[in-house]
Amino acid sequence: MGRFLGGFVLPLLLLTVQLAIAMFFLYNSLGAAMITSVVGIMCVLVSVVLGTRRNNRFQSNVMKCQDSRMKATNEMLNYMRVIKFQAWDEHFNKRIPAFRSRSLAG
Repeated sequence: MGRFLGGFVLPLLLLTVQLAIAMFFLYNSLGAAMITSVVGIMCVLVSVVLGTRRNNRFQSNVMKCQDSRMKATNEMLNYMRVIKFQAWDEHFNKRIPAFRSRSLAG
C-alpha cells in the first residue's frame, strides 16, 4: 500500500497542489489574462494530441502498404528462377508498381 501511495498517488497530489499554487500566484499577478492563456494552452494541447493520433494512423497505413510491397518484391527475388522459367515476369512487373502506387496514395 505504501509503495502505491509513494509511486502514484503522492506525485499526483503534489502536482495538483503545485498547479493550484502556481495558478493562484499567476492570477494575482496577471488577472484575467491568466485564464485566457490557460484556455489557449489547453486548445493547443488538444490540437497536438489530435494531430498526433491522425499522424499515427496515417503512418500505420503507409507501413502496411509498404510491407505488402516489400513482401511482393522479396517473393519475386526469392523465386526469380521459377518466374523466368514460367514466363511470369510480366505478371510480377505489374504487381509491384501496383503496390507502390497504393503505398504512395496512402
